[in-house]
Amino acid sequence: MYVNKIALFTGVPLMESGTTGLKGQVQPTSYMTECFACLPKATPKSFPVCTIRSTPSKPIHCITWAKNFLFPQLFGEDDEEQHAANQQGVSDDSDNKDEVEALQKEANELLELKRLIQAASKETNSNDDDFVHKILAKIFKEDIERLLRIETLWATRAKPTPLQYSKDEYSNLKVTDLSDQKPWDKQANLLQFSDSLIRLTNRLSSESTIEFDKDDEDTLDFIVAAANLRSYVFGIEIKSKFDIKQIAGNIIPAVATTNAIMAGFSAVSSIHMFEGDQAIANSRMVYDSANGLKFVNSTKLDSPAHSCKACSIVRGIAKLPTDLKQITLAQFRQALLDKYGYSDDIEISTSDSRLLYDYDFEDNLENPLSQFVGFGDVLLISDSDEVLDHIELYLDGHGNDLEKGDEEKISLPELSIPEFRKKTVAEEEKDEDKQGVKADDQHRENEDGVIVLDDDEDDDAIEIIDDDEVDNKKRKLENVVTSEDVESASKKQKVEHLEDDDILILD
Repeated sequence: MYVNKIALFTGVPLMESGTTGLKGQVQPTSYMTECFACLPKATPKSFPVCTIRSTPSKPIHCITWAKNFLFPQLFGEDDEEQHAANQQGVSDDSDNKDEVEALQKEANELLELKRLIQAASKETNSNDDDFVHKILAKIFKEDIERLLRIETLWATRAKPTPLQYSKDEYSNLKVTDLSDQKPWDKQANLLQFSDSLIRLTNRLSSESTIEFDKDDEDTLDFIVAAANLRSYVFGIEIKSKFDIKQIAGNIIPAVATTNAIMAGFSAVSSIHMFEGDQAIANSRMVYDSANGLKFVNSTKLDSPAHSCKACSIVRGIAKLPTDLKQITLAQFRQALLDKYGYSDDIEISTSDSRLLYDYDFEDNLENPLSQFVGFGDVLLISDSDEVLDHIELYLDGHGNDLEKGDEEKISLPELSIPEFRKKTVAEEEKDEDKQGVKADDQHRENEDGVIVLDDDEDDDAIEIIDDDEVDNKKRKLENVVTSEDVESASKKQKVEHLEDDDILILD
Protein backbone atom coordinates (compact mmCIF):
# COMPACT_ATOMS: atom_id res chain seq x y z
CA MET A 1 0.00 0.00 0.00
CA TYR A 2 2.89 2.34 0.80
CA VAL A 3 4.64 1.67 -2.52
CA ASN A 4 1.32 2.20 -4.30
CA LYS A 5 0.88 5.61 -2.64
CA ILE A 6 4.44 6.72 -3.44
CA ALA A 7 3.98 5.59 -7.05
CA LEU A 8 0.93 7.87 -7.27
CA PHE A 9 2.90 10.81 -5.82
CA THR A 10 5.80 10.35 -8.21
CA GLY A 11 3.75 9.37 -11.27
CA VAL A 12 5.82 6.21 -11.70
CA PRO A 13 3.88 3.22 -13.11
CA LEU A 14 3.55 0.22 -10.82
CA MET A 15 3.00 -3.43 -11.67
CA GLU A 16 1.86 -5.78 -8.92
CA SER A 17 2.03 -9.50 -9.54
CA GLY A 18 2.17 -12.61 -7.45
CA THR A 19 0.64 -15.98 -6.62
CA THR A 20 -1.27 -17.42 -3.69
CA GLY A 21 -1.41 -21.17 -4.04
CA LEU A 22 -3.32 -21.87 -7.26
CA LYS A 23 -4.31 -18.24 -7.69
CA GLY A 24 -2.20 -15.58 -9.35
CA GLN A 25 -2.46 -12.14 -10.91
CA VAL A 26 -0.58 -9.51 -12.90
CA GLN A 27 -1.93 -5.96 -12.45
CA PRO A 28 -0.20 -3.00 -14.15
CA THR A 29 -1.32 0.40 -12.86
CA SER A 30 -0.78 4.10 -13.49
CA TYR A 31 -2.57 7.27 -12.44
CA MET A 32 -4.94 6.69 -15.40
CA THR A 33 -6.12 3.29 -14.12
CA GLU A 34 -7.37 1.76 -10.94
CA CYS A 35 -4.55 1.42 -8.44
CA PHE A 36 -3.49 -1.39 -6.13
CA ALA A 37 -5.74 -0.04 -3.35
CA CYS A 38 -8.91 0.17 -5.48
CA LEU A 39 -9.90 -3.44 -4.86
CA PRO A 40 -10.32 -4.83 -1.33
CA LYS A 41 -7.68 -7.20 -0.04
CA ALA A 42 -7.97 -10.33 2.06
CA THR A 43 -9.09 -9.90 5.66
CA PRO A 44 -8.55 -12.34 8.54
CA LYS A 45 -11.00 -15.15 9.08
CA SER A 46 -13.17 -14.72 12.17
CA PHE A 47 -14.55 -16.98 14.89
CA PRO A 48 -16.78 -16.17 17.90
CA VAL A 49 -14.95 -16.15 21.23
CA CYS A 50 -17.23 -18.70 22.88
CA THR A 51 -16.76 -21.17 20.01
CA ILE A 52 -13.02 -21.00 20.56
CA ARG A 53 -13.19 -21.11 24.35
CA SER A 54 -16.16 -23.42 25.04
CA THR A 55 -17.51 -25.37 22.09
CA PRO A 56 -14.91 -26.04 19.38
CA SER A 57 -16.06 -28.33 16.58
CA LYS A 58 -13.20 -28.14 14.03
CA PRO A 59 -9.42 -28.47 14.15
CA ILE A 60 -8.99 -24.78 13.31
CA HIS A 61 -10.94 -23.83 16.45
CA CYS A 62 -8.49 -25.79 18.61
CA ILE A 63 -5.46 -24.37 16.78
CA THR A 64 -6.80 -20.85 17.20
CA TRP A 65 -7.38 -21.50 20.91
CA ALA A 66 -3.82 -22.77 21.39
CA LYS A 67 -2.18 -19.99 19.37
CA ASN A 68 -4.29 -16.92 20.19
CA PHE A 69 -5.48 -17.71 23.72
CA LEU A 70 -3.52 -20.33 25.66
CA PHE A 71 0.00 -19.49 24.48
CA PRO A 72 -0.25 -15.70 25.06
CA GLN A 73 -1.87 -16.33 28.46
CA LEU A 74 1.07 -18.49 29.60
CA PHE A 75 4.03 -16.87 27.85
CA GLY A 76 2.90 -13.44 26.65
CA GLU A 77 3.06 -10.05 28.36
CA ASP A 78 1.65 -9.85 31.87
CA ASP A 79 -0.91 -7.22 30.92
CA GLU A 80 -3.66 -6.70 33.49
CA GLU A 81 -5.55 -4.35 31.15
CA GLN A 82 -5.58 -6.97 28.41
CA HIS A 83 -6.75 -9.57 30.91
CA ALA A 84 -9.60 -7.28 31.98
CA ALA A 85 -10.51 -6.66 28.33
CA ASN A 86 -10.62 -10.42 27.68
CA GLN A 87 -12.89 -10.90 30.67
CA GLN A 88 -15.21 -8.18 29.38
CA GLY A 89 -15.15 -9.73 25.91
CA VAL A 90 -16.40 -13.02 27.35
CA SER A 91 -19.23 -11.19 29.15
CA ASP A 92 -20.24 -9.40 25.95
CA ASP A 93 -20.04 -12.56 23.85
CA SER A 94 -22.42 -14.84 25.76
CA ASP A 95 -25.70 -14.44 27.60
CA ASN A 96 -25.17 -17.77 29.38
CA LYS A 97 -24.22 -16.69 32.91
CA ASP A 98 -22.82 -20.10 33.83
CA GLU A 99 -20.61 -20.13 30.73
CA VAL A 100 -19.36 -16.58 31.37
CA GLU A 101 -18.56 -17.44 34.97
CA ALA A 102 -16.70 -20.61 33.94
CA LEU A 103 -14.62 -18.86 31.28
CA GLN A 104 -13.73 -15.97 33.55
CA LYS A 105 -12.66 -18.38 36.30
CA GLU A 106 -10.62 -20.30 33.74
CA ALA A 107 -8.79 -17.12 32.68
CA ASN A 108 -8.05 -16.16 36.29
CA GLU A 109 -6.64 -19.61 36.98
CA LEU A 110 -4.43 -19.33 33.90
CA LEU A 111 -2.88 -16.25 35.47
CA GLU A 112 -1.98 -18.42 38.44
CA LEU A 113 -0.46 -21.00 36.10
CA LYS A 114 1.58 -18.25 34.45
CA ARG A 115 2.99 -17.30 37.84
CA LEU A 116 3.76 -20.99 38.43
CA ILE A 117 5.69 -21.11 35.13
CA GLN A 118 7.56 -17.90 35.96
CA ALA A 119 8.53 -19.31 39.34
CA ALA A 120 9.74 -22.54 37.71
CA SER A 121 11.83 -20.57 35.22
CA LYS A 122 13.84 -19.04 38.08
CA GLU A 123 14.82 -22.42 39.50
CA THR A 124 18.13 -23.98 38.55
CA ASN A 125 16.36 -27.06 37.21
CA SER A 126 12.79 -26.69 35.94
CA ASN A 127 12.50 -30.28 34.66
CA ASP A 128 10.19 -31.04 37.57
CA ASP A 129 7.12 -32.96 36.36
CA ASP A 130 4.94 -31.52 39.11
CA PHE A 131 4.30 -28.13 37.50
CA VAL A 132 3.76 -29.81 34.11
CA HIS A 133 1.22 -32.13 35.68
CA LYS A 134 -0.62 -29.19 37.31
CA ILE A 135 -0.89 -27.37 33.99
CA LEU A 136 -2.08 -30.48 32.12
CA ALA A 137 -4.68 -31.24 34.78
CA LYS A 138 -5.92 -27.65 34.87
CA ILE A 139 -6.28 -27.13 31.10
CA PHE A 140 -7.43 -30.51 29.85
CA LYS A 141 -9.24 -31.95 32.84
CA GLU A 142 -10.50 -29.41 35.38
CA ASP A 143 -11.56 -26.78 32.80
CA ILE A 144 -13.38 -29.42 30.76
CA GLU A 145 -15.16 -30.79 33.83
CA ARG A 146 -16.29 -27.25 34.64
CA LEU A 147 -17.75 -26.85 31.13
CA LEU A 148 -19.51 -30.21 31.42
CA ARG A 149 -21.45 -28.91 34.41
CA ILE A 150 -23.13 -26.36 32.11
CA GLU A 151 -25.82 -28.64 30.70
CA THR A 152 -27.23 -26.05 28.28
CA LEU A 153 -23.99 -26.07 26.26
CA TRP A 154 -24.42 -29.74 25.38
CA ALA A 155 -28.10 -29.85 24.54
CA THR A 156 -27.31 -30.12 20.81
CA ARG A 157 -23.58 -30.94 20.93
CA ALA A 158 -21.53 -33.99 21.80
CA LYS A 159 -19.97 -33.67 25.24
CA PRO A 160 -16.19 -33.51 25.57
CA THR A 161 -14.24 -36.08 27.56
CA PRO A 162 -11.76 -34.82 30.18
CA LEU A 163 -8.23 -35.98 29.46
CA GLN A 164 -7.22 -39.08 31.42
CA TYR A 165 -3.51 -39.88 31.56
CA SER A 166 -0.64 -40.94 33.77
CA LYS A 167 2.87 -39.56 33.90
CA ASP A 168 4.19 -42.78 32.41
CA GLU A 169 2.31 -42.02 29.18
CA TYR A 170 4.60 -39.13 28.35
CA SER A 171 7.76 -39.79 30.36
CA ASN A 172 8.93 -42.97 28.63
CA LEU A 173 8.77 -41.82 24.99
CA LYS A 174 11.55 -40.28 22.94
CA VAL A 175 11.24 -37.03 20.97
CA THR A 176 12.89 -38.76 18.01
CA ASP A 177 9.83 -41.01 17.72
CA LEU A 178 7.71 -38.07 16.50
CA SER A 179 7.03 -37.42 12.80
CA ASP A 180 5.79 -34.09 11.46
CA GLN A 181 3.94 -35.74 8.54
CA LYS A 182 1.60 -38.00 10.54
CA PRO A 183 -0.82 -37.10 13.36
CA TRP A 184 0.55 -37.97 16.79
CA ASP A 185 -1.37 -40.21 19.16
CA LYS A 186 -2.44 -39.10 22.62
CA GLN A 187 0.75 -40.28 24.34
CA ALA A 188 2.99 -38.54 21.79
CA ASN A 189 1.06 -35.28 22.18
CA LEU A 190 1.39 -35.56 25.97
CA LEU A 191 5.14 -36.02 25.60
CA GLN A 192 5.53 -33.07 23.26
CA PHE A 193 3.34 -30.83 25.41
CA SER A 194 5.46 -31.65 28.47
CA ASP A 195 8.78 -31.34 26.65
CA SER A 196 7.94 -28.03 24.88
CA LEU A 197 6.49 -26.58 28.08
CA ILE A 198 9.76 -27.26 29.92
CA ARG A 199 11.80 -25.81 27.04
CA LEU A 200 9.72 -22.63 26.97
CA THR A 201 9.84 -22.32 30.75
CA ASN A 202 13.63 -22.52 30.70
CA ARG A 203 13.72 -19.77 28.08
CA LEU A 204 11.75 -17.44 30.36
CA SER A 205 14.83 -17.20 32.58
CA SER A 206 16.45 -15.03 29.89
CA GLU A 207 13.38 -13.79 27.94
CA SER A 208 10.65 -11.70 29.55
CA THR A 209 8.03 -12.85 27.05
CA ILE A 210 7.87 -15.34 24.19
CA GLU A 211 5.87 -14.82 20.99
CA PHE A 212 4.63 -17.57 18.69
CA ASP A 213 6.71 -18.06 15.56
CA LYS A 214 6.01 -20.88 13.13
CA ASP A 215 9.77 -21.30 12.63
CA ASP A 216 10.43 -21.51 16.38
CA GLU A 217 10.34 -25.24 17.15
CA ASP A 218 9.62 -24.69 20.86
CA THR A 219 6.55 -22.56 20.26
CA LEU A 220 5.34 -24.65 17.32
CA ASP A 221 5.62 -27.92 19.27
CA PHE A 222 3.61 -26.40 22.11
CA ILE A 223 0.84 -25.20 19.76
CA VAL A 224 0.69 -28.56 17.97
CA ALA A 225 0.49 -30.60 21.17
CA ALA A 226 -1.97 -28.26 22.92
CA ALA A 227 -4.28 -28.07 19.86
CA ASN A 228 -4.23 -31.84 19.38
CA LEU A 229 -4.90 -32.61 23.03
CA ARG A 230 -7.87 -30.24 22.93
CA SER A 231 -9.06 -31.91 19.72
CA TYR A 232 -8.74 -35.27 21.45
CA VAL A 233 -10.84 -34.01 24.38
CA PHE A 234 -13.61 -32.69 22.10
CA GLY A 235 -13.59 -35.64 19.68
CA ILE A 236 -12.19 -33.60 16.78
CA GLU A 237 -9.85 -34.81 14.03
CA ILE A 238 -6.16 -34.71 15.00
CA LYS A 239 -3.82 -32.84 12.63
CA SER A 240 -0.15 -33.44 11.86
CA LYS A 241 2.55 -30.97 12.84
CA PHE A 242 3.00 -30.11 9.15
CA ASP A 243 -0.70 -29.27 8.75
CA ILE A 244 -0.87 -27.23 11.96
CA LYS A 245 2.23 -25.27 10.98
CA GLN A 246 0.50 -24.27 7.75
CA ILE A 247 -2.69 -23.20 9.55
CA ALA A 248 -1.12 -21.44 12.54
CA GLY A 249 1.59 -19.84 10.40
CA ASN A 250 -0.83 -18.70 7.67
CA ILE A 251 1.21 -20.57 5.07
CA ILE A 252 -0.24 -21.01 1.59
CA PRO A 253 1.79 -23.62 -0.36
CA ALA A 254 3.43 -22.38 -3.55
CA VAL A 255 2.46 -24.05 -6.84
CA ALA A 256 5.34 -24.10 -9.32
CA THR A 257 3.17 -24.08 -12.45
CA THR A 258 1.17 -21.06 -11.28
CA ASN A 259 4.39 -19.24 -10.42
CA ALA A 260 5.82 -19.97 -13.87
CA ILE A 261 2.69 -18.87 -15.73
CA MET A 262 2.33 -15.59 -13.80
CA ALA A 263 6.06 -14.87 -14.08
CA GLY A 264 5.74 -15.22 -17.86
CA PHE A 265 2.77 -12.86 -18.00
CA SER A 266 4.65 -10.42 -15.76
CA ALA A 267 7.51 -10.34 -18.26
CA VAL A 268 5.14 -9.79 -21.18
CA SER A 269 3.16 -7.09 -19.35
CA SER A 270 6.35 -5.26 -18.36
CA ILE A 271 6.91 -4.36 -22.02
CA HIS A 272 4.04 -1.86 -21.76
CA MET A 273 5.73 -0.17 -18.78
CA PHE A 274 8.27 1.38 -21.18
CA GLU A 275 5.71 2.65 -23.72
CA GLY A 276 4.07 5.41 -21.68
CA ASP A 277 0.98 5.84 -19.55
CA GLN A 278 -1.46 5.36 -22.42
CA ALA A 279 0.03 1.96 -23.23
CA ILE A 280 -0.30 0.96 -19.59
CA ALA A 281 -3.90 2.19 -19.52
CA ASN A 282 -4.65 0.04 -22.58
CA SER A 283 -2.93 -3.05 -21.19
CA ARG A 284 -4.79 -5.81 -19.43
CA MET A 285 -4.86 -7.44 -16.04
CA VAL A 286 -4.15 -11.18 -16.20
CA TYR A 287 -5.37 -13.58 -13.54
CA ASP A 288 -6.36 -17.21 -13.19
CA SER A 289 -10.04 -18.05 -13.01
CA ALA A 290 -11.78 -18.70 -9.72
CA ASN A 291 -14.78 -20.44 -11.25
CA GLY A 292 -12.94 -23.26 -12.98
CA LEU A 293 -14.15 -22.50 -16.52
CA LYS A 294 -10.79 -21.23 -17.76
CA PHE A 295 -7.44 -21.23 -16.06
CA VAL A 296 -6.27 -17.88 -17.43
CA ASN A 297 -8.45 -14.80 -17.85
CA SER A 298 -7.77 -11.18 -18.67
CA THR A 299 -9.70 -7.96 -18.32
CA LYS A 300 -9.22 -4.32 -19.22
CA LEU A 301 -8.00 -2.08 -16.46
CA ASP A 302 -10.66 0.08 -14.88
CA SER A 303 -10.45 3.79 -14.19
CA PRO A 304 -9.66 4.90 -10.63
CA ALA A 305 -12.46 4.22 -8.17
CA HIS A 306 -14.14 7.34 -6.77
CA SER A 307 -14.09 5.86 -3.28
CA CYS A 308 -10.42 4.80 -3.37
CA LYS A 309 -8.50 6.78 -0.77
CA ALA A 310 -5.27 6.30 -2.72
CA CYS A 311 -5.89 7.24 -6.37
CA SER A 312 -9.05 9.37 -6.22
CA ILE A 313 -6.93 12.35 -5.08
CA VAL A 314 -4.46 14.26 -7.29
CA ARG A 315 -0.98 13.98 -5.83
CA GLY A 316 2.43 15.56 -6.35
CA ILE A 317 5.78 16.25 -4.71
CA ALA A 318 6.60 19.69 -3.26
CA LYS A 319 10.34 20.49 -3.25
CA LEU A 320 11.43 22.58 -0.26
CA PRO A 321 14.75 23.73 1.22
CA THR A 322 16.61 21.17 3.29
CA ASP A 323 16.14 23.41 6.29
CA LEU A 324 12.39 23.75 6.72
CA LYS A 325 12.93 26.60 9.17
CA GLN A 326 13.44 28.81 6.10
CA ILE A 327 9.76 28.43 5.11
CA THR A 328 6.82 29.74 7.11
CA LEU A 329 3.33 28.34 6.78
CA ALA A 330 2.23 31.73 5.37
CA GLN A 331 4.83 31.50 2.58
CA PHE A 332 3.76 27.96 1.76
CA ARG A 333 0.10 28.99 1.67
CA GLN A 334 0.82 31.92 -0.65
CA ALA A 335 2.83 29.71 -3.00
CA LEU A 336 -0.15 27.34 -3.25
CA LEU A 337 -2.55 30.20 -4.03
CA ASP A 338 -0.24 31.59 -6.71
CA LYS A 339 0.57 28.23 -8.31
CA TYR A 340 -2.86 26.65 -8.55
CA GLY A 341 -5.10 29.72 -8.87
CA TYR A 342 -7.47 29.17 -5.99
CA SER A 343 -10.23 31.79 -6.18
CA ASP A 344 -10.30 32.60 -2.47
CA ASP A 345 -8.59 30.61 0.24
CA ILE A 346 -7.53 27.09 1.14
CA GLU A 347 -7.35 24.69 4.06
CA ILE A 348 -4.10 22.94 4.96
CA SER A 349 -4.02 19.83 7.13
CA THR A 350 -1.72 16.89 7.78
CA SER A 351 -2.37 13.30 6.71
CA ASP A 352 -3.58 12.50 10.24
CA SER A 353 -6.28 15.23 9.93
CA ARG A 354 -4.48 17.82 12.07
CA LEU A 355 -5.58 21.27 10.84
CA LEU A 356 -2.70 23.69 10.26
CA TYR A 357 -4.59 26.54 8.59
CA ASP A 358 -7.96 27.70 7.33
CA TYR A 359 -9.56 31.16 7.06
CA ASP A 360 -10.84 30.92 10.64
CA PHE A 361 -7.60 29.55 12.07
CA GLU A 362 -4.54 31.72 11.34
CA ASP A 363 -2.52 31.10 14.52
CA ASN A 364 0.18 29.08 12.77
CA LEU A 365 0.85 31.31 9.74
CA GLU A 366 4.06 32.91 11.00
CA ASN A 367 5.52 29.68 12.34
CA PRO A 368 8.09 27.71 10.31
CA LEU A 369 6.99 24.50 8.58
CA SER A 370 9.56 22.58 10.62
CA GLN A 371 7.31 23.06 13.64
CA PHE A 372 4.55 20.97 12.06
CA VAL A 373 5.98 18.61 9.43
CA GLY A 374 9.16 17.05 8.11
CA PHE A 375 10.33 15.52 4.85
CA GLY A 376 8.29 12.45 3.97
CA ASP A 377 5.12 13.92 5.47
CA VAL A 378 2.00 14.57 3.41
CA LEU A 379 -0.16 17.70 3.45
CA LEU A 380 -3.79 17.74 2.32
CA ILE A 381 -4.86 20.92 0.52
CA SER A 382 -8.58 21.74 0.19
CA ASP A 383 -10.31 24.57 -1.66
CA SER A 384 -12.40 26.58 0.80
CA ASP A 385 -14.88 27.46 -1.98
CA GLU A 386 -15.04 23.84 -3.22
CA VAL A 387 -14.24 24.98 -6.75
CA LEU A 388 -11.17 22.74 -7.13
CA ASP A 389 -10.84 19.24 -5.78
CA HIS A 390 -8.52 18.14 -2.95
CA ILE A 391 -4.83 17.51 -3.57
CA GLU A 392 -2.07 15.90 -1.53
CA LEU A 393 1.54 17.07 -1.52
CA TYR A 394 4.46 14.91 -0.45
CA LEU A 395 7.20 17.06 1.11
CA ASP A 396 10.71 16.49 -0.23
CA GLY A 397 14.00 18.39 -0.19
CA HIS A 398 15.75 20.15 -3.08
CA GLY A 399 18.93 18.18 -2.62
CA ASN A 400 21.02 21.30 -2.03
CA ASP A 401 20.53 24.01 0.57
CA LEU A 402 19.19 27.24 -0.87
CA GLU A 403 20.44 30.65 -0.01
CA LYS A 404 18.09 32.38 2.38
CA GLY A 405 17.37 35.11 -0.16
CA ASP A 406 16.54 32.72 -2.97
CA GLU A 407 13.16 33.43 -4.59
CA GLU A 408 12.64 29.78 -5.58
CA LYS A 409 12.48 28.34 -2.09
CA ILE A 410 9.25 26.49 -2.83
CA SER A 411 8.96 24.37 -5.96
CA LEU A 412 5.44 23.00 -6.44
CA PRO A 413 4.55 20.29 -8.98
CA GLU A 414 2.60 20.89 -12.16
CA LEU A 415 -0.81 19.44 -11.37
CA SER A 416 -4.05 19.32 -13.31
CA ILE A 417 -6.54 19.75 -10.50
CA PRO A 418 -10.08 18.74 -11.47
CA GLU A 419 -13.12 20.70 -10.43
CA PHE A 420 -14.61 19.81 -7.09
CA ARG A 421 -16.94 16.94 -7.77
CA LYS A 422 -19.49 15.79 -5.25
CA LYS A 423 -20.59 12.23 -5.96
CA THR A 424 -24.22 11.54 -6.66
CA VAL A 425 -26.22 9.23 -4.41
CA ALA A 426 -26.10 6.53 -7.11
CA GLU A 427 -22.29 6.76 -7.33
CA GLU A 428 -21.90 6.58 -3.57
CA GLU A 429 -24.11 3.48 -3.43
CA LYS A 430 -22.17 1.96 -6.32
CA ASP A 431 -18.83 2.55 -4.60
CA GLU A 432 -20.18 1.12 -1.35
CA ASP A 433 -21.28 -2.01 -3.19
CA LYS A 434 -17.90 -2.35 -4.88
CA GLN A 435 -16.01 -1.94 -1.64
CA GLY A 436 -18.56 -4.13 0.13
CA VAL A 437 -17.40 -7.26 -1.67
CA LYS A 438 -15.00 -8.12 1.14
CA ALA A 439 -12.28 -10.70 0.94
CA ASP A 440 -13.86 -12.82 3.67
CA ASP A 441 -17.02 -13.20 1.51
CA GLN A 442 -15.95 -15.84 -1.03
CA HIS A 443 -18.59 -15.74 -3.74
CA ARG A 444 -19.57 -17.24 -7.05
CA GLU A 445 -22.43 -16.95 -9.55
CA ASN A 446 -25.19 -19.48 -9.90
CA GLU A 447 -27.14 -20.11 -13.10
CA ASP A 448 -29.42 -17.14 -12.44
CA GLY A 449 -26.47 -14.75 -12.09
CA VAL A 450 -27.01 -14.34 -8.33
CA ILE A 451 -23.92 -14.11 -6.14
CA VAL A 452 -24.00 -16.81 -3.48
CA LEU A 453 -21.59 -17.63 -0.69
CA ASP A 454 -19.21 -20.52 -1.25
CA ASP A 455 -18.64 -22.51 1.97
CA ASP A 456 -14.97 -23.23 1.25
CA GLU A 457 -12.83 -23.62 4.36
CA ASP A 458 -9.26 -22.42 3.97
CA ASP A 459 -7.32 -22.47 7.22
CA ASP A 460 -5.28 -19.31 6.88
CA ALA A 461 -5.45 -15.94 8.65
CA ILE A 462 -7.33 -16.09 11.94
CA GLU A 463 -9.03 -13.46 14.05
CA ILE A 464 -11.21 -13.91 17.14
CA ILE A 465 -14.29 -11.71 17.34
CA ASP A 466 -17.31 -11.51 19.58
CA ASP A 467 -20.94 -12.15 18.65
CA ASP A 468 -21.72 -8.45 18.10
CA GLU A 469 -19.06 -8.35 15.38
CA VAL A 470 -20.50 -11.55 13.91
CA ASP A 471 -23.91 -9.87 13.63
CA ASN A 472 -22.34 -6.86 11.89
CA LYS A 473 -20.42 -9.02 9.43
CA LYS A 474 -23.50 -11.16 8.81
CA ARG A 475 -25.39 -8.02 7.78
CA LYS A 476 -22.53 -7.15 5.40
CA LEU A 477 -22.75 -10.62 3.90
CA GLU A 478 -26.46 -10.19 3.31
CA ASN A 479 -25.73 -6.91 1.50
CA VAL A 480 -23.22 -8.65 -0.77
CA VAL A 481 -25.60 -11.50 -1.54
CA THR A 482 -28.44 -9.22 -2.58
CA SER A 483 -26.32 -6.68 -4.46
CA GLU A 484 -27.31 -6.23 -8.12
CA ASP A 485 -24.88 -3.43 -8.83
CA VAL A 486 -21.80 -5.39 -9.95
CA GLU A 487 -21.01 -4.15 -13.43
CA SER A 488 -19.87 -7.19 -15.39
CA ALA A 489 -18.95 -10.86 -15.12
CA SER A 490 -15.27 -10.10 -15.73
CA LYS A 491 -15.26 -7.53 -12.91
CA LYS A 492 -16.84 -10.09 -10.57
CA GLN A 493 -14.27 -12.69 -11.56
CA LYS A 494 -11.44 -10.22 -10.94
CA VAL A 495 -12.70 -9.28 -7.48
CA GLU A 496 -13.34 -12.92 -6.70
CA HIS A 497 -9.80 -13.82 -7.74
CA LEU A 498 -8.23 -11.28 -5.44
CA GLU A 499 -10.22 -12.40 -2.40
CA ASP A 500 -8.04 -15.48 -1.71
CA ASP A 501 -10.91 -17.76 -0.61
CA ASP A 502 -11.27 -16.16 2.82
CA ILE A 503 -14.73 -16.71 4.32
CA LEU A 504 -16.54 -15.89 7.51
CA ILE A 505 -17.49 -18.90 9.62
CA LEU A 506 -20.64 -18.21 11.61
CA ASP A 507 -21.39 -20.36 14.66
